[in-house]
Amino acid sequence: MQWSWKIGRWFGIDTRVHATFLLLLLWAAVSGFGHGGGALAAFMGVVFMIAVFASVFLHEVGHALTARVFGIGTHQILLTPLGGIAEIEARDMRPQQEMLIALAGPAVSLGLGGALLFVASAFGSLTPFSFIGALAWANLMIGLFNLLPAFPMDGGRVLRSWLATRMNYVRATGIAAEVGKWAALAMALFGLFYDPILIVLAAFVYLAGRAEARGVEARAAYEGVYDAELIDEPVARDRWARPRDHLRDVYLDEGWRPRRFYRDPPQRQVVRGPRQVIIVERVSRW
Repeated sequence: MQWSWKIGRWFGIDTRVHATFLLLLLWAAVSGFGHGGGALAAFMGVVFMIAVFASVFLHEVGHALTARVFGIGTHQILLTPLGGIAEIEARDMRPQQEMLIALAGPAVSLGLGGALLFVASAFGSLTPFSFIGALAWANLMIGLFNLLPAFPMDGGRVLRSWLATRMNYVRATGIAAEVGKWAALAMALFGLFYDPILIVLAAFVYLAGRAEARGVEARAAYEGVYDAELIDEPVARDRWARPRDHLRDVYLDEGWRPRRFYRDPPQRQVVRGPRQVIIVERVSRW
């Protein structure tokens, strides 16, 4: 991803941090300094923010390692100011697998939060352990917040996987995205009165959920289509186009019908005649 840096490789997974994370650290320092705590408070604010995002990293590792149990790889973990993203490679996992993978992250956060809370309570209110207590509550909030049924957050994926055991995957995704839309609206309204950051999170949840739902619809529209059907001058092929392949781009028109390949695909939406053409997925070389 552009504007991100690799900071290490743990558990066999590359971990990257987005450049905007530096702004979050700056905000933590300024916030601590501005409350009259001076340089020490600014430093502790930065340390606490790094500790919180170390916890977010462990949350994402929970997803990745659970996926690995099912033979599913993780391309990388990306840390952003809005949270972490574990880029799970497989798209065709079974609903039960998706549910367990989605639940693993909140389980790690809640378990870590409970353990830190126990340590903090055992040592009373000494300054180092009040820091641990705050980190404990942060982990508990991360775990509970991610269980909200706001697709594509973990709770929304749990909802989608549960629905997928009762209906087709596309419809299940659509319902989960619709629930996520209303959850995002409620989050934004709550943020108006309590915390403006929730408005930003709500916008992210809404846009990401809508994008993923449309992506699922698009993949369903062309999965199983021969590569030769997707280009202007068909060539003989003996295998099927699969959404998880990564060498060429498929374009679908606004009716979700496959159109053609482009050797050098543009980086933005383009228009061909009356139809809007959008990049949807990569498939294999023909």
